[in-house]
Formats: sequence, structure tokens, C-alpha cells
Amino acid sequence: MAVILFSVSIIILAQILRIFELPYEDNRNINAPDLQDFGSAIWLIVITSTTVGYGDIYPHTIGGQITCIIAAFWGTFIVSLLVLIISQVFTLEDKEAKAISYIKKSRTAATAIGQAFKFYLYKKKFYLHKLKTDPKFGLGSSSYLKMLTLQIKTYGKNNCISKGS
Repeated sequence: MAVILFSVSIIILAQILRIFELPYEDNRNINAPDLQDFGSAIWLIVITSTTVGYGDIYPHTIGGQITCIIAAFWGTFIVSLLVLIISQVFTLEDKEAKAISYIKKSRTAATAIGQAFKFYLYKKKFYLHKLKTDPKFGLGSSSYLKMLTLQIKTYGKNNCISKGS
């Protein structure tokens, strides 16, 4: 709707500009054919409405200048409205933002769990290797080593080593 409003206002303002500028342009004593055609008027209104203002074409009459002032203010309003509408299209709703937040948290949690499991497997592999190679390495008071020894007794040394690899 805003694009239609912008397009219609450009056509109307370009026609009003041509009404004011044609008597000036048709004067044969003045050699400034800036707004002889409707396309040039549309160009001037679009450039003025978007506040670009190249300066290649400009109105010569007071009526044309006032029309361009109105086009500048109206264009600023319409362009800001278009930007607002486009930003609303890409803004997430509350449910969508919560869903994305939940997905990010669950990925972080899954990564942490995966890293903790890898650490557990490396730790188990290290202790099994240490128990196998170092005769001085004893159970001591470590609950992890006691649990690992219980696993070895229950499942056998080969099962624990293959599971921990």
C-alpha cells in the first residue's frame, strides 16, 4: 500500500510540477529545457522525494519550487514509512525470538554435555592406561578409581578398555 501511495504521489506531484514549469520552459527566449517531458518531472520528484538531490534538473518558477519543497517533506515521510514497514517484516515476534533463544541454549547445552562426555572418556582411558602400566599407581581414596575398578571386575578389563576408547 505504501509503494502504491508513493508511486501515485510521484505521478501527481510530477504533473503539478509540469503545470508550473511548462510556461517557463516553453518561453523561446530562455534556453533551459530541463522539464520539457514528463519523465524529467518524475525524475526531479523522485530525486527530491528521496532527498538525494543531484541538482541536474531544478525548478525555475516559484510554483515549481514550492512543489519540490512539498515533495521533499512528503517523500521523507513516505520513505520513512517504507523503511518502517520493511523493518517490521524482518522483526521477530516474541514467540519466534523465544524459539531462537531456546534453540541457542539447547545447542550450547548439547555442546557442553558432549565436551563433558569426551572429557570423561579421555579421563577413563588415561586412568586405565595408568593402572595397566604403572604398578605404583594405586586406588587410594579416589572414588573414580574405585568405580573404575568395580567396572573392571564386573565387565572385565577388555570391555572397559574398548568402551573407553
